[in-house]
Amino acid sequence: MNITKIIRGVRVPAAGLFRNYSNDVNPLSRTVRVVTNGIAEFFGMNKTASVYPTHADIVIIGGGYIGSAVAHALKTRAGEGLSVIVLEKDLTYREVRNNISHGTLIRNCSLPENIELASYGAEFLRKARENLGEDVDVQYTPYGFLMLASERYTEKLEQTAVQQREMGLKNEILSANEIQERFPWINTSDIKLGSMCLETEGVFNSWAFLSGLIRKSQDLGAIYINAEVTGFEIEKQRDVLMEGVEPGSFERICKVLYKTPDNEEHSIKFAACILAAGNKSGEIAKLAKIGNSDGLLSLPLPIEKRGYGIYAICDEDRMTHLNTPLIMDTSGVWLRKDGLTNNLLCGHVPFTSEESKNMSEEEFLKKIIEPSVNNRFPLTIGKKLKKLTTEMQDYNTYDETGIIGPHPYHNNLYIAAGFGKYGCQHAPGIGRAITELIIDSHYTTIDLTRFSFDRIFINEPLIEFDVY
Repeated sequence: MNITKIIRGVRVPAAGLFRNYSNDVNPLSRTVRVVTNGIAEFFGMNKTASVYPTHADIVIIGGGYIGSAVAHALKTRAGEGLSVIVLEKDLTYREVRNNISHGTLIRNCSLPENIELASYGAEFLRKARENLGEDVDVQYTPYGFLMLASERYTEKLEQTAVQQREMGLKNEILSANEIQERFPWINTSDIKLGSMCLETEGVFNSWAFLSGLIRKSQDLGAIYINAEVTGFEIEKQRDVLMEGVEPGSFERICKVLYKTPDNEEHSIKFAACILAAGNKSGEIAKLAKIGNSDGLLSLPLPIEKRGYGIYAICDEDRMTHLNTPLIMDTSGVWLRKDGLTNNLLCGHVPFTSEESKNMSEEEFLKKIIEPSVNNRFPLTIGKKLKKLTTEMQDYNTYDETGIIGPHPYHNNLYIAAGFGKYGCQHAPGIGRAITELIIDSHYTTIDLTRFSFDRIFINEPLIEFDVY
């Protein structure tokens, strides 16, 4: 059966292409449904479609920021020329909605690729209504970004600042005295320099951004299915010759297997599969024998779930009226305004050490978070840090930098995961990059070759200075 006919068979013009759908199209009614009937109802997932597609050009595993950005980019460029199906385990997006700090845009990076991805993300957000729809308001608010450095990091900070200016970013190097004059509430006694980016950096409503991506992708023809991936079907291709693979033994993934919430089992045959399942990506990769075999399949996808607390600083009125930029401290603590409220939010980048991972939440707060926050921002001394939520990142344990591109063995399995805190802001650029690889067979805008899985095989880590 022709895949176009299958897709048309489940299309509902008003609600887009979803396994389930809603007939309500009035914007006010949609808003009421969000409040009264939950997120699933908002995206039109309370009725069951009669057809599960069995074939697709592209299957995307994961419907979060990156997966939905890939769907959006593919359908924007190819239209009906490519059929796209998104498999998402939790279409209520509970975990995503808890990630309140992910609506942060930072271009103050040391890796050129991250700078370019963030710049494109900023451009995409500025044109959100054009890209996603007139009713989408991402509330993008630039604040500026201040990166602090102790004497240990001053040389690297200065080198990074020069590189950023060469790439068109507006920034300035501030001495400790200049930081103190501009932001007198920051303790600079153990600070040598700071790098201040003067435009673009800020916050946005990440949930509005994701909602817009999903709805626009549906309108363009992508199908979202509430499904948990359970495996891949692999077929022998004896005529394929690959270096390092015994002749006649090459196996190619050709189908993804999944089950629905009511435990129905289905499969989809695909030409290409995008693995964008966030912190579940490493586990799903194992289903394709990645890390469970030898040769090019010997190394696992080094992505795991890493959680960290997000806190609000209580009685913050003494600070929020100030010109508060996004701040990254030498300790790994970050601070920013909420953007939608008068709160100040703070947290700590995930630690890699086993000792910190084994700390209790209360112990981590008392030993790491509070001393660091009180040292850098003395006005917080005596103020209670209120726990808001625990956020989850797709953490790349190899070098903390994202992985994108085809797997060296499964060249029809494209990885787009491990970007951690950058995942949300980089999503538009990642979506465009994957689209280029599929349609053009190479990058045509931002060259992300260094971010490929291959760097793990040749042991060439990419370290982002912005992450202490």
